[in-house]
Amino acid sequence: MKTLRLASTLRLLLLPALLVGPASAPSGAQGAGLTYSGPIIITKGGTYTGNWQSLDPEKAAVTISTSEPVVIQNANIQSRGALIRSRYAKANLTVRNTRGVGLNPGLPASERARPGYFLHVEEFESVTVENNEMVGTAGMYFRKYLGNPARGQTVRILRNRALNIDGRYSDGPNGFSDSGYARVQFVQFNDVRHLPNARIAWNEVINEPGKSRVEEVINMFVSSGTAQSPIRIYDNYIQGAYPTVPTASNYGGGGIMLGDGASANRQDAAAYIQAYNNQVISTTNQGIAIAAGHDISAYNNRVISSGLLPDGTPLPAQNVGIYVWDLHGDRDRGTFYNNSMRGNVVGWARPLRSPTASNDFWFPDCTYCAGNTAVRAPITRAMEAQEFGRWQEKLRTARVVVGLRR
Repeated sequence: MKTLRLASTLRLLLLPALLVGPASAPSGAQGAGLTYSGPIIITKGGTYTGNWQSLDPEKAAVTISTSEPVVIQNANIQSRGALIRSRYAKANLTVRNTRGVGLNPGLPASERARPGYFLHVEEFESVTVENNEMVGTAGMYFRKYLGNPARGQTVRILRNRALNIDGRYSDGPNGFSDSGYARVQFVQFNDVRHLPNARIAWNEVINEPGKSRVEEVINMFVSSGTAQSPIRIYDNYIQGAYPTVPTASNYGGGGIMLGDGASANRQDAAAYIQAYNNQVISTTNQGIAIAAGHDISAYNNRVISSGLLPDGTPLPAQNVGIYVWDLHGDRDRGTFYNNSMRGNVVGWARPLRSPTASNDFWFPDCTYCAGNTAVRAPITRAMEAQEFGRWQEKLRTARVVVGLRR
């Protein structure tokens, strides 16, 4: 492993003298033809550009071991483990215009044998992730915000494109298990509390059946914004969330989980989160849900699912479009209240029941759920395709570029 120390005014350029490890990408890897350096450890703030890889599932391709501001940009990264990792270093990190590819770990089935996170940060101060491309990774994991709001430290996840968020266990170098998996997300907040000014916006996430295994695409687990500045999740396009075998009947994932995890006190509960203007398409179990917390709202979203695979096979785990449910009995603890869903457009088919069956809303524990519109059945694959066209037009109108800017 190579350790890099770079002054903040300099920039790492990929030169032949800096190459470490294999001189080219593994056979069959996406990005073949690029020349990759081996894993690096960054111990000094600065701007870093290069092509890095790790062929060891236990080693990240890029490790951030400093609290000084680090920018990774215009890079190509691939790994059998984590692509970018920072743990317990109070990272101040920006990742932009970078392509990340998750490689098959090539190990017998175990939790270590799933694809690596594009970004794994724990006990961090500030992170910005913008205009990146992720292929076959386990998404992004954030745990424990330690930043200073007065310094503008927060999380911004903007204009990224992701294909096939994947938690499937490897069953060797050439394939993945049909049963073993880890629960991974495009974005997972875990114990990220009292985070001001956070935004998850204008991202495009597409998961293909049989080529991915995501739990929720976005999950807020015992995480919170503030009353003055809630976490905002808006203008995202999310398509697809499936069990390892898409025709399995047991699957607890879905599109966006806004409140997750039981809490015994209001200070630690999921709270102050808003989701609006998102499109959530064909995410099987649920589209948008609130299962814990307080002061959480979802409004003006479009949630559409035919309940069918591309070949027309019905999805047995197809459940409900949007719901608000006190899953953990937290109302009795005083930590589940003031949650709402309003003004959403929902069409959630249940084709195994009948061609016109639907299950759009379920609000057993909602404070204010009104003005939601049910799309008239039948909900079809063609209607799902129209949503992607709507998304593309939305990007053109807003002049937003998603993914790499190269």
